Amino acid sequence: MLYDTLYRHNQALSPAGLDHLPAALHALNAAVDDCQRAGKPVAGDAAILLLIRHLADVAERDTPSVNVLRLRCEADRLAVAAAPALLDIAGQSVGGNYHAKRTFHSQARRALARLATAIGLDADDARINTVMGADHEDGTTELRHADFAVRVVPRGFLPDSEVSISRCRDGQEVGKPHHAPIAELLDVAAFQRRLAGTPGDIGAVRLAAAA
Repeated sequence: MLYDTLYRHNQALSPAGLDHLPAALHALNAAVDDCQRAGKPVAGDAAILLLIRHLADVAERDTPSVNVLRLRCEADRLAVAAAPALLDIAGQSVGGNYHAKRTFHSQARRALARLATAIGLDADDARINTVMGADHEDGTTELRHADFAVRVVPRGFLPDSEVSISRCRDGQEVGKPHHAPIAELLDVAAFQRRLAGTPGDIGAVRLAAAA
């Protein structure tokens, strides 16, 4: 059902009380919702554009220079990279939470790619795949080699078992998988030691880089 209201028009024409960034941002977000309920294009709505300009004016008045903001943003980005969301999400189900699910598996792929490079796997000999599954499922990300597989899930059957390592023969898993916490996947040296110490043939797989 589409219907229009006066909310965004009133706010845009009389932005009294929107002198601080949180209030101005809230008004803009609410106006976008208002516009969408009316079935009108957000990008061309006069009230939306006026509120965007008002928000920019408030931000310009209350915030430091662009250079200072860029330095702060870069520092924040480095802090996030140093503590991946993978660690915060691990141990919890992400079924039904699209953003957490996407974030977890995206970072799991990067971690597995770093691992593959560190232990000297040729890109043609190993592949990394993600199966997101249905909305209510957690999904799986896996590094598969002819000799071993490393599978990563947001939540294992037991605590600290988000990573499983399996021996493979001709690319097919054989024997019992061995488990590790997600934190070890982010510590390449620790994961190399675990891989080298895993019983069976897994530890013999091109681990010269771990020496």
